[in-house]
Amino acid sequence: MRAEFKEDCKYADEIHEDVRDLFYKWLKRYGLDIPEMDEDLASKLILTEMRKALDELELKHCGGVCDTEPPSCPK
Repeated sequence: MRAEFKEDCKYADEIHEDVRDLFYKWLKRYGLDIPEMDEDLASKLILTEMRKALDELELKHCGGVCDTEPPSCPK
């Protein structure tokens, strides 16, 4: 297995946790700024912006599509 795939396996859970934390950070901020916030709508808006940011990163670092699927990680 390539070293990059080993690192991906090693850090995958942390990356997912960081993304979740970032989402909830922004959801909390929306709640602070908008007391009567519709949480479902705020969630959709935040996720849309996160997807746009990921799309920009894919374009910059993968030429548009990062479709590299690492092999299954050992548990």
